[in-house]
Amino acid sequence: MGKRVIISVISDLVTDQRVNKVSLTLQEAGHDVLLIGSRRRKSLPLSPRSYPATRIHMLFQKKVFFYGEFNLRLFLRLLWVKGDIFLGNDLDVMPAVWLAGHIRRKPVVYDTHEYYMGMPELDGRPLVKKIWLRIEQFIFPRLQYIYTICDSFCELYRRDYGKTLRAVRNVPYRKWAAIDQPLPPDIEKKLPRDKFFLLFQGAGINPERGVEELVMAMSYLDPDRFHLVIIGGGDIFDRIVGMVREKGLSDRITLIPKVPLEVLRSVTRRADLGLSLDKPTNINHIYGLPNKIFDYLHSGVPVLVSRLAELEKIVDQYQVGDYIDNHDPAHIAARIEAISRDPVQLKRWKNNTSKVIEDLNWEKEGRIVVEIFEQVEQQIS
Repeated sequence: MGKRVIISVISDLVTDQRVNKVSLTLQEAGHDVLLIGSRRRKSLPLSPRSYPATRIHMLFQKKVFFYGEFNLRLFLRLLWVKGDIFLGNDLDVMPAVWLAGHIRRKPVVYDTHEYYMGMPELDGRPLVKKIWLRIEQFIFPRLQYIYTICDSFCELYRRDYGKTLRAVRNVPYRKWAAIDQPLPPDIEKKLPRDKFFLLFQGAGINPERGVEELVMAMSYLDPDRFHLVIIGGGDIFDRIVGMVREKGLSDRITLIPKVPLEVLRSVTRRADLGLSLDKPTNINHIYGLPNKIFDYLHSGVPVLVSRLAELEKIVDQYQVGDYIDNHDPAHIAARIEAISRDPVQLKRWKNNTSKVIEDLNWEKEGRIVVEIFEQVEQQIS
């Protein structure tokens, strides 16, 4: 008999593919799952799921008050909810998850999606960074079950805390690659036709992602031949909206706020080239593995990416795209132009994405999650 697993994450759940896949995997393994997230004023409705999911309606919307309110209300909920195992996603929920687990003597599992202390959002905020570091230094040594998104992060955490983590890459289900749903008319009409379709997607359109430079790169490209779609959300999404308007680039850039996962997958399949341009300005980017790279490749879309450690492993091994060498907008535009003029190479890269789907999929990665929870079950049986 599987255990009841309470999964907590600070996102609004709508576009969080990783927690959805983990929830589905644990449910399929026989566990009773409850997923808890947040709901902000701009959050989209939550699509029906095969497992129960609930969201905490937030009064505060930004920064320290949001994190404080969520952790307090999550902690109070975890004190009373029926559950056998608590799973926390990222450090920003762990104060509540760890403390509730400690008080109730429940095992706590930690899925860290980032190398948290290396996040660019903490740069220039020494007090905030110090607080999160103190929280991590207190909680991390007290946890037995921790996994993260890539081998590089495993090594960084081993260096910091002497702990061996498991890597669970945030890849799509293989079965999703065959599903293509019709797009809602309001989204369909926004997508380019008869142009080279560039796509930048993600719920984390945040500082140092290279988005500003990508926007400026479009001023160097022929608007009759190229069109960029930026879809998702994040800390600087509204700034990008203003930037496109101010620079007069609305004829070559379309911005679409967050959409449900199934809509996002259908949009991605239409693209000719997917972009992931994180800057090597912080440890989290240098050694990270952006989710969008797999979303592109599982949709049969070649990529243009930054030269970062984990991205190079994928692109070099499978030959599915190319790199930028710097973030100068003129250079980014030149790389896009060159790729568009080599359809033979582009087709070869596209064909090679099938090997990525075969090798790197959630059907395989999810087994690691099941193994971790089997170990937890043995501990509490």
